[in-house]
Order: sequence, then structure tokens, then C-alpha cells
Amino acid sequence: MKRLRQDEIEFLAHPERFTFDYFKANTLDPLPQAAALGIADEELLNYYDNRYHKDSRFVLRLDPNDGHYTDLEEWVAGAAYRVVGERMRDVEAFRKVAEEFTAFRVRSVNALHPYPESQKIQILKKIALELQMQPAMIDEIAYLFSVGSSVFAMELFTRLAESGRLKEFTGHLSRSDTKLSRLATQPMLLYTLWDHQKIALEAWLKSGGKGILEMATATGKTMVGLAAAQKLFTLYGSLRVLVLAHSRALLDQWRREAIEKLGFVGDPNGDYKIPLSYGNTFVIEFNTLQTVYKNPGAYATDLLIVDEVHHGAGLQFRKALDLPCRWKMGLSATVEGAERGQVLDRHLGKTVYTFTLKEAREQGIVPDFKLYVHKTFLDIAEDEEFREISERINRLLNQINANDPRLIGVLSGHKFNRFESLADFVKLMRGSRYSENEVPEEWQKLIGLIYRRRLIIHRSAPKMEQAIDLVKQLGNQKKCVVFSMDIDTCERIYGSVKGSVNAYRVHSGLRQDDVKRTLTAFRNCTTGVLIAPKMLDEGIDVPDAEIGINVASAKTKLQFVQRMGRILRNRPDKKPMFHHFVALPRNFVAAEDSFSYQNDLAWIQDIALKLGIALELYDPENSEILGLEKQSEEVVRSYYKTRDCILTDDFGTINIRNIVDSIRGEARKRLIKLLEPRSGAITDEQWLSLLRRAYGDDPMNNVSSLRWLLIISGRDPKTLRSLLLVGKWDVQTSSLPVRPLEIPTIDIPEYTADATDRRVAELIAALKFGKDRGEQDRTAQKLMDIGSPAVEPLISELTSTDKRTKVRIIRMLGVIKDQRSVYPLAGCLRDPDREIRKSAADALGTIGDPRARLALMKAQRDRDPAVKAAVKRALGKLREGH
Repeated sequence: MKRLRQDEIEFLAHPERFTFDYFKANTLDPLPQAAALGIADEELLNYYDNRYHKDSRFVLRLDPNDGHYTDLEEWVAGAAYRVVGERMRDVEAFRKVAEEFTAFRVRSVNALHPYPESQKIQILKKIALELQMQPAMIDEIAYLFSVGSSVFAMELFTRLAESGRLKEFTGHLSRSDTKLSRLATQPMLLYTLWDHQKIALEAWLKSGGKGILEMATATGKTMVGLAAAQKLFTLYGSLRVLVLAHSRALLDQWRREAIEKLGFVGDPNGDYKIPLSYGNTFVIEFNTLQTVYKNPGAYATDLLIVDEVHHGAGLQFRKALDLPCRWKMGLSATVEGAERGQVLDRHLGKTVYTFTLKEAREQGIVPDFKLYVHKTFLDIAEDEEFREISERINRLLNQINANDPRLIGVLSGHKFNRFESLADFVKLMRGSRYSENEVPEEWQKLIGLIYRRRLIIHRSAPKMEQAIDLVKQLGNQKKCVVFSMDIDTCERIYGSVKGSVNAYRVHSGLRQDDVKRTLTAFRNCTTGVLIAPKMLDEGIDVPDAEIGINVASAKTKLQFVQRMGRILRNRPDKKPMFHHFVALPRNFVAAEDSFSYQNDLAWIQDIALKLGIALELYDPENSEILGLEKQSEEVVRSYYKTRDCILTDDFGTINIRNIVDSIRGEARKRLIKLLEPRSGAITDEQWLSLLRRAYGDDPMNNVSSLRWLLIISGRDPKTLRSLLLVGKWDVQTSSLPVRPLEIPTIDIPEYTADATDRRVAELIAALKFGKDRGEQDRTAQKLMDIGSPAVEPLISELTSTDKRTKVRIIRMLGVIKDQRSVYPLAGCLRDPDREIRKSAADALGTIGDPRARLALMKAQRDRDPAVKAAVKRALGKLREGH
């Protein structure tokens, strides 16, 4: 006889509690609508899982018979409209299509359910491309909402309805599971090529699929290479691609971009050594010049792509370019030197296309101007509602952390037992649906509040008063263009400035003839301001201007650069400037806003570094902003102490090791050297200067989120140096043969001229090359007595010394107990040698820093019993607070 579950027993005893009316009256009605929508949404997903996927883990709260879930669908449709539906501005219009929305939502959930979040987004973009629609729309909606949620479906539904493509899109989404699965894995170029990229690809194809493309930094070389691969695969039905580069970090980036831009299935954070494949008919592999040149015949392929191809001209590396292949493409920002050019011409073909930085700037692809950052607050019309939501989020998060640490630990795989960020919470909520553990109702309430708050932020612009004052100040001197968030913001700014300056506005709510007349009038004026929402991003021919003002949120770096580049063309006697507003809500939720705000600042800094433009703060003395900014940095640092990456729900995962690895070997060495004599907190301006000095004339197109290193380190030079010392170092094989040294030499590092550092250097040399073990023991004791000043020199030796000395250094670092040792020692837990791993675990346990916890927890899977025991001891010490 079957044993009844508790919910089945309760249903038999109280069937009236399993009706929609009871659920609505007792669960949904007492809550704010956004929180109620989160709970209702979750219950619908449980129902779909239970019904369509026969997954018995999802216990239903309603009777699946008698239409209760149909009533819930209708309620969700109405609630989703009230949360998102102000776009349609017509309640009656929505009610007429509510049934159609419900059908669309059910279809989308059922179709996309088997796929992970990132792949769901790719499938929707592929459908958009099949219908010749812009796939960027999908990215914009996914930036705000989880793809499985009702608010995502509502936003997508309204946009499709407005564009007249709803029926076609729904038809493509409703294809059979087999066809949809095929589409999910099928590579497809998910981004539109710029004109210069199309020309570059055409030139390469006309040359017979051979030759070099010289394209300036930030003009999209990688995109052209991926587009060439997609084109050849489409033409021939089968293709193997090999991407070569001198840098492992660059190859990791290529792999990530192939997944993102071609829709391959794979982990974006996976190692470059893992190839990408579509049914074994379209395969992309990645390898280093250093590996391939030793035996090029073993790496036959169809299409060879060599990035930063100038490195391939070296005496050894050029051998890799002769591997068997049908097509060859070289990519580089520039190929300098006649001899180097001749070598590459012989092996890859001549340069078939050149796109210089001057041309890129003239065409607005790469802007050349000053970038001013305004740190300000959001301008939130729904201020009282937003304040109330923010307070509820803070209370609920604190309540969950206080009441449910054990459940948090179980659901997170014991990685943490409290939520430091809402991104952790959102991710865990998604995963909890497939867990045997029941999630408390307070958790589901919080999801709805998070989505509602994010929507308000998305539709809010930075503080209008500052932007309006700036327009009034500059609009009578120059021609300005203002990017607004939406039509309402556009009209509001226009109404505030039209009496003070020559003001023009264009948006989709105006007749097309009026838009054309407005643009013509603005083109003919000498001073004034043009205000527009995002329609200026989408190919409209914008008149020239000298000042750009962005009060709208840019979803991507590409969108931001397009805004700058389309407006601020180089003109004689003009000095273009761009003013960008980065905003915080006054009702600050530390677990949410800290990460978004710091990311905004990080990618603005990235753009300035990559494009080589000046970046300045417009008003660095705002004390209220500075206070919240300092708080947000402390939140991020606290979060990172127990994790090896920063997980966010809106802009991805920030992996500190990947960021460190993106700094090329020589640049990183120079940066470490530049940081050595510094003391005191490093400002953003000083950090930019240090990075530019470290890179010198080298291109910075591969830098990624470097500002996060500054924040994680607490702006401390010594901590920054220790972070930089833990990453992978790119192998830079010389193009000239190296003769082995016949006589060993003692290389004493030049740390500083300081007497203590000279002494440390001498002792390290004696430690490595001492005559006997007794002498080395005495030397080790002297270094431990010196303590903190010896830490960084000892850490730097971990990457280059023999096993015995490495074990000794690890033990010494454990005795000194300096926090700078934590990350380098954590890296040693992955060393192939068991003794090194064991010593590292012991040392981390002795130091007792909680930042080692995650690395130690991963190391519990070590197969060696002695290492496992050391890891267990270390975790025990961390729990005891030793």
C-alpha cells in the first residue's frame, strides 16, 4: 500500500485549502503585488514541471483539476500587466489580449524549460534572427528579468505585439521539441556586423580565404573571425577551425566570445583547451603558438585564425603558421616592420584589409574625446513606493539570514550560510526548485520585490536637475545631444530647457515627418540641444554634435560606445566631450546596489582604457555619494572574503583570477614593480595612470574589469600586488633559440634599495642555494623573524622554485600568518604535488583567514588521504575562529 505524503494527507483532510480562491485570499492578497507575483509565478512553474515533465519533486499548492491553475494563469497575466504593463498604457487593450498572453507564456515556458538560462536567451535571439529582427531586444529584457518569469514573458509579449511580429515569433517558438533542440545547439551569428566588419570579411573572402586583416583596437576583429567561420560552415556544411594566439588569456576570451556570439553550447568560463562542437560538423579548437610550432603537422584544420598575428613572425612561432589547412586568416591591430611583414605575407598571405584608428575615429566606431563621469542619484518618480520596497527587501533579507542559515548552507552546497548579495539569493532560488528542500514563503516574496525594484530602477534616469543644469549651461555654446531613458524623460527634459536654449526632441511617439524636420533643423543650427531616447542607437543618421550627455542606462559596452561614436564625430576645430551619469538609488540596498554601482564604474573605466581616452570625474566632492560609494566597496570586499568570484544576477560573474590573467605577462610584471614603492590608498585616477604606464605602447583591448581588483584589495598597494602574483603567467617563448646556462647563477631580485629588502633578497638566494640543510633551516628562521617584509618576495618565489624550497616557503608563510599569503597558498591547493597541497592546507589553517574557506572546501575532493586530512583540519580551525 502506498504511503501518502504529508501534502496528500492534508488535501484529503482540507480540500478547500487547495483552491485558487483560498490561495489568493490567504497568500496573494495580503502581499504587495510584486511579491505576490513572485509566489504565483513560482507556483505556475511548479505546475508546469509537474504536469509536462512528470517531476514529482514539485509539490503543488492547488488542486490540478477544476480549473484552479487556469484561474492562477489569469491572475498572473493581470498582475504581470500591472507590474510591467504601463508600457501599453491601455488597461482595456491589455484585457483583450490577456488570454493570448497566457497562451504565449505557457508556450514559452514549455519550450524553454529544458535549457539553462543563458541558452534560453540564445534560443530567443536565434528565433529573432530567423525572423530578421534585431536580437538586441532579447538581451535588454533578459538584463532585467529571469527568462522563466512572467514579467520577462510580459515584456517580450508587449514588444512583439507592438512590432506586429507576435504571431510569427510564437509560431517559431511552438515548433517541436526536436526542432527546438536542434536550434538550441545550432551555431548562428547572434550580432549584426558593422559596415567596416562586413567590408573586411568580404575582402578576405575575395582573396580566396587567405590574408591578414589589420583592424584597430576595439573595432571588432574577433567578430570578423567568427563571422568568417560561420560563413564557411554555411557554405560547406562542415568546418574545423583552429584559433591560435600567444596568450592563454586571449584564447579563453575567444572561447567565451564564440559561445556568446555564435551560440555554441558550452561553459563560458571553461578552459580554452576544451573545444566547442556542433554535432562534430562545426568544431572550434584553441591553442597557443608555443604548443603548435613544435609539431604543426599534428594540428591540421580547415580554417586557421591567428590572433595578434605579429607574434607569429618569430623564428620559432612562424612554424605554427605552416600547419595543414585550406583557409588562413591573420588578425592584428597593426603589423610593424618590413621583415615581420614579409614573414607573415609568406605564411598567411598579404594584408587584404586595413582599418586604422584614424578611420575608426572618423567613422565614429572609436570615439576620440574626453569622457566625464557624473556620480549622482536616480530620479525615481515612484519615490514612496520605491522606498517602501527597498525597506521590505532589507528587512526580508535580514530575516532570512537570521532564520534560515542551515537551509542556505544546504542549498548552497555549504559554500555559505548567509546571503551577502541578492544575486546569490536569486541564483539559489532558481536552483532550489530542483532540490528536495522546501523553500519558505518569505523567500518567494523577496523575489517579487527584487524584480519590481529593478524595473523601477531600469525605467528611472539619473537625477534630472543635474542633467538639465548641464544642458542649460552648454546648450547656448555648443551643439549637444542628450540620450534620455524613455519618451517621458525626453519630454520632461525638453519641457525644462526649451525656454533657455534651442531645444529639439525626437522619439517614436512623434510622426516620422516631424522627426525628419526636427533632425534637419538641428543639423542647420549652430547651438542647441537634441533630446532623444534610444532610437538614436539604431541606425538613424544623427547630425553632428560636440557634446554628448547620457542620462539613460546603457545595457552593454557596445551600446555605450555606439552612442558616443555616432554623435561625436571628429570635426575641424571641435573638441568632443561626453558626459555619462552613473547613478545610485538614495534608498540604498547594500546587497543589491553595491555590486551594480561598482560594475558601472568598472566598465566605464574599461572603455576609457581600451579606447585610450581621458576619464575625469565631473564632481568628485559629493559627500553623500562618496559615503555610499565607500559603503558599497566595503560590501563587495566583505562578500569576496568567503568566495573566489563575485556572482551577480544582472551582469554575470566577476572572476578575479580571470581578471588578473587578462593582464599580459610583461604588463603585469611592470604593474607589480610600479606598485612596490607605493603606500596609502590608490584612487581611481592613480589606478588608471598605473595601468597605462604598465601597458606602455601595448594595446589594452583585452583588459577586463580591472577596477574590481582595486576594490577587492581595499585600494591597498600591497594587497594589490599579492592579487597580481597569484594568476597564470603567459608563457612568452622567445623567437630565438635559448642556450642552456652552463653555470648556475644566483638571481637576486631587485625589490627596492631599502636595506631590509636587500637583506630579504640575500636570504632568499641563500635559502635556494644553501650548502646544506642546516644552513637552509637557519636562513628560513631569519626570514620568519623578519616577518611581513619577507612575504611578497617569498610569494613571488612560489612560481619558479624547486619542490623542496616551495614546500619550505609555504610552511614559512604559514608561520608568518600574513593575509597577503592567502590567495597564493590557495592556488597551491591545485598543485600536482601532494606534499605541496598538504603543506598549503596546513598553512591556510594556521593563518585562519575566512577567504580560504571556499578553496579548502573544493580541496575536500582531493584523492590523496593525507591532503584530505590536512584540508579537514584547516576547515576545522577556520570554524573555530583560530
